[in-house]
Amino acid sequence: MPLLLNGFTDHTVNTGEVEIAYSVGPDNGPTLLLLHGVTSRRDSFTMLLDTLTKDYRVITIDQRGHGYSGHTPGHYLTPDHGRDIRFVLKNVCKEPTLVWGHSMGGANAVSMAGASDVPEQLRALVLEDPAMFGRVRPASTAKTPSMSNFQINLGLAEEGLSTEEMTQRLRAANPNDPDWVAPWKAECLLQMDIGLLRMSATGEYKHGGEPADSLAKIECPVLLVQADPIAGGILPDDYLATMLPDREGFSTTKIEGAGHNINREEPEKLLAVVMPWLAAQG
Repeated sequence: MPLLLNGFTDHTVNTGEVEIAYSVGPDNGPTLLLLHGVTSRRDSFTMLLDTLTKDYRVITIDQRGHGYSGHTPGHYLTPDHGRDIRFVLKNVCKEPTLVWGHSMGGANAVSMAGASDVPEQLRALVLEDPAMFGRVRPASTAKTPSMSNFQINLGLAEEGLSTEEMTQRLRAANPNDPDWVAPWKAECLLQMDIGLLRMSATGEYKHGGEPADSLAKIECPVLLVQADPIAGGILPDDYLATMLPDREGFSTTKIEGAGHNINREEPEKLLAVVMPWLAAQG
């Protein structure tokens, strides 16, 4: 199936380490860079795009190991992704840019924004239920729907299924998903570096650094949107409280009843929170 990005143009750029595939929407305002979560790709924000493209020049990338971007076995830590994002900000976005990262994308955005060479293009960050875990990961995250799905997805990928066969299995495993999700997810999984998928499914994927230390280094405005842990969010309240910096310009909010994939499951609730905050950043 084609990318779910009507009105976008598709491109690639070589960072010197990896080929990054990306798409650019109409030039309707400030630049907004979207960073998907693990097992997804650049069109994962499809439920939000009609709204976002009205007011922003949306750029969305396939992060390394995903979609149409290159694979770099053994080099999937957040600093690796962070370098890619910094390169894209400087060489693709080029102008002041708002960055929105979901899950892994949120953790990678934090790595980028907390680095010593943070790009001058960075204006603000939206972190959507970011997958930020340090040396000690909350025990409850091992039992979330996200971890269960990783394990199911890994099993499917290791069977060597065709896109059609995987689509059928994903539909059976997730009967309440919209019709487009299963074929889209099947393609995402088949494009992904299975080594990275295996790391995610086993909990071996390390996001680098302690979350509190990483967040404390960020100087730009930040909005952290927490999914509801009871509904499948990956950041328990008590764990999240230990990492939040006490400074002006850092905001947090929880969307009650929303699972980890807020942008797909509760797009209207998410937009109601994020759009006014983005507009306030100028």
